[in-house]
Amino acid sequence: METEVHCLKKDMLFINYESPDGKKRHNHLWNGGNGWGTVKLYDKKRGKLVLVNEIEATHIGCEYGEYGG
Repeated sequence: METEVHCLKKDMLFINYESPDGKKRHNHLWNGGNGWGTVKLYDKKRGKLVLVNEIEATHIGCEYGEYGG
């Protein structure tokens, strides 16, 4: 399986996330649901990869940030 997803930072929200225990472990967290991309499913036949199906995906949830531990 091969997955390729894109999200534009300008379409994402900057989130100030605090975990249920009151700690702030994520810094500079960006979140959005406007991602798009493709998922390709392959099968291996006689040692070669053969494309079985390709799916276009939209409204993908994307998240990017730094985990502070």
